[in-house]
Amino acid sequence: MTRKDTLLTHYRNALHRCLDVYGRLTGEDWTSRARGSRWSARDYLGHLATSQENEGNVTTGLNLEGKPVALPGLTSRDQINEFNQRNLDKVRDLSPKELLERFRAAFEAHIAMLEPLSDDDLARPARLPPGDREVDASLEQVFSTFYLHLPIHYQDIRRQVRARRALPHWTELAPGDEVHDMYNRQFGIMPLFYVAERGGNLRASIVFTLKGDGGGQWTLEIEGGRCQYNEGAPERATLEFRTTPARWLDFVTRELKPLPAILTGRIRLRGSLGLAMRMDRLFEID
Repeated sequence: MTRKDTLLTHYRNALHRCLDVYGRLTGEDWTSRARGSRWSARDYLGHLATSQENEGNVTTGLNLEGKPVALPGLTSRDQINEFNQRNLDKVRDLSPKELLERFRAAFEAHIAMLEPLSDDDLARPARLPPGDREVDASLEQVFSTFYLHLPIHYQDIRRQVRARRALPHWTELAPGDEVHDMYNRQFGIMPLFYVAERGGNLRASIVFTLKGDGGGQWTLEIEGGRCQYNEGAPERATLEFRTTPARWLDFVTRELKPLPAILTGRIRLRGSLGLAMRMDRLFEID
């Protein structure tokens, strides 16, 4: 398949998977909230719908039209949490059924933007909000960024309802080739969120080794204030994370806390522990 066809197929599959699982949740499931969580399962559904409506679809549409990407109320990265909360507050009175329809419609609209494009179109330069940092993205990376909200927030919803209902892990629902492509895209967009001023003169090769179905190796190369992504591993790594595809997704969604994960061996480190402790500050992904 072409790059566009691969993204389109996996995007559709991910949406249908979410709709199938979410459609079977009850009202009490949607009000469930895990201990320590600021949002309920319903809140995460509302966030999926409103962030796609107000950020994902608008950003993609502006890029397709060749216009500057400017979103009201999101002019710097430190405003993202307030931006998301304001949008969520606007749908507080909607039922889970209504939110599920908004979620479906928003992501179907995004997929419809992707359908007529070619691989050449996806290679075009593009921008992500907010406008306070210039990043060299491609249109494919813009689509990938919002597609990845589906597995990430599925895991968030799964965590909220766990006390009432056991939902399968995303890596159990998705076939291995789709999980592998998901990580290609996840690691591939990380350079877009590298905060160069925090890295300073850092020079490092950071390798992610995920063992199991859908796994592989991916490397982030940092040098001269820039971060680049490659699939595979270098001859020598400054830092290597070793785990499974499922555990890395748990780590990304903060279900698996860094220190306990390392101490229990669920995530193994080789190399610079100091660099590992800086990762959250070096890559500002919300």
